[in-house]
Amino acid sequence: MDRAAAGAGGNAGSKKGGGQLRFWLGALVGAVFLGLLWTSVDMAAVGALLARASWPPLVLALLAYGLDFLLRAWRFRVLLDPGGRQVPFGPSVAPFVASFGISDILPFRLGDVFRVYWFHRSFSLPMGHVLGAMVVERVLDLVSILMVAGLALLLVDTALPAEIVAQFRLVLLVAVGASLLVLLSPGAIEAVAGWAERTFPLSLVARIAQTARSVAGAVRGTGDPRRILGMVLLSFALWLLESLVMFGAWVSLGGEVGGALKPLVAFAFSTLGTLVPALPGHFGSYEFFGMLSYRAVGVDAEQATATILLAHLLLWLPTALFALGWLVSMRRESPLLVMKAGQAG
Repeated sequence: MDRAAAGAGGNAGSKKGGGQLRFWLGALVGAVFLGLLWTSVDMAAVGALLARASWPPLVLALLAYGLDFLLRAWRFRVLLDPGGRQVPFGPSVAPFVASFGISDILPFRLGDVFRVYWFHRSFSLPMGHVLGAMVVERVLDLVSILMVAGLALLLVDTALPAEIVAQFRLVLLVAVGASLLVLLSPGAIEAVAGWAERTFPLSLVARIAQTARSVAGAVRGTGDPRRILGMVLLSFALWLLESLVMFGAWVSLGGEVGGALKPLVAFAFSTLGTLVPALPGHFGSYEFFGMLSYRAVGVDAEQATATILLAHLLLWLPTALFALGWLVSMRRESPLLVMKAGQAG
């Protein structure tokens, strides 16, 4: 084994250890969140509400969710291949959707690993290029869900003190501005990274600066600022479309159609809550922050919990089932087997 291979092996071992630590931390935090939810809510009343759920709003919610994923797959294909010459749209949809389902079932974000490897192998794309497109995708999603949260918080009447709401709005505004700066000004990010390295000669700063340069390079590879701005607007629309899943669960359980801003607030902040480590599928953090959001806009605990649980099931189950079905249909070309064979070779 040469020195480069040894270094890669040590780095892989370090990443594996860090991944295991994050997994167990997420499992602990997710279990604690679920435990807090279980002990603070009348689960019998929640079950009774779920038993009376109306199906038509749920069907419409699932149709909206399917369209959302179809458009997300198209967005990722555009980020990978703006000209559409190397990555055809049709064959890219199923592995894109399956990658989410794999992460919803298995730990260590294996769906992300699979997506990078699958698109690299199937379309002869450099792994760094696929990873860069995923980084831009995540930044687009972050800025868009922050925009949704800001819009919802601006329009809804909450039970929170005005000072706290004002602070939330300020934090969201700063976060959106910083995210847009990353997307629209990659050169500025590289300049700030260089200044930080020269001013603060610390290993942590150097790692952050290196990550910032990687993000800036990935953004630059996706096209000009006009294209990126269009992607921001598309991503904002995609999150509004996905929020219809929460709205469908809300209406299905007897929520008023006129109170649509309440599920929008809960959807935005429960989604942001998934940034906190949790169980695979984001179980624990999604429910906890969603319930807190509903309580902040005046929804009782049982109604809030039932709506969050139903919405999360609608968001988790379709992609998980799709991933399982797709993996079975692939059989010998199962992505997990392909990845193992590639590593052995």
